[in-house]
Amino acid sequence: MIISSNSLDRVELRAAAEQSRLLAESEKFGRTLLNSISHELRTPLAASASAADSLAASTIMPREQQQDLIGEIQEANARLNRIVGNLLDVARLESSSILPRLDWHDARDLVQTTLRELRRELASHPVQADLPASPMLVRVDGSLVQHALANLLLNAAFHTPAGTPVLVQARLEEGSLIIIVADRGPGISPQSLPRIFDKFFRAPSTRTGGSGLGLAIVKGFVEAHGGSVTAENRPSGGALFTMRLPQPEKPPNVEPE
Repeated sequence: MIISSNSLDRVELRAAAEQSRLLAESEKFGRTLLNSISHELRTPLAASASAADSLAASTIMPREQQQDLIGEIQEANARLNRIVGNLLDVARLESSSILPRLDWHDARDLVQTTLRELRRELASHPVQADLPASPMLVRVDGSLVQHALANLLLNAAFHTPAGTPVLVQARLEEGSLIIIVADRGPGISPQSLPRIFDKFFRAPSTRTGGSGLGLAIVKGFVEAHGGSVTAENRPSGGALFTMRLPQPEKPPNVEPE
């Protein structure tokens, strides 16, 4: 078979064009990441530094004021930790290195542990956990599922007014683990719904704060399980996110509590 020089030239041109496209996308991703994260890093760093300076400068300070400043430092550090964690997670997703370590877990424990770890962040929102009374064994990567759930809960807390409730549900349905996070906030605009899980996407009306990575990470972690995540508006007001994680295997027998 004889391949003409023109054909080889076209192949080489297509390869060069594809390489240029990938390089441009990589550079764009890097710029967007830097622009998005730089402000998010500065805010908690400034808050932590200011609180620490106040503590260091004071020779006599009421105990209650000390606790408030310590709380500010802890909150800022927790936010920094989440930002760094999101960056690492995005890097893993971009490199396609997410491989779930599947094991059997009680879905109730995954939800309750996540809620305990987010006590401070959810303090201004009454949370209702609608969970089964008996163990519900599911085969998932517990760490990834908890991280995805935490991001949905943080998203609800961030986008809804203080005092509004957040609902968390977990159930088995048609061979899948269903985890729902629903709120009573303003909901999601029709223009934002198609892009809600895109990296760095932030709705135009969103208040300052947040990196636009949390929901993209949820999508990546759920899809790593072969599942899906959807967002919709509740008929009575608020947003509703649903994670579906396939459960093709039957759980081992569990002694009743």
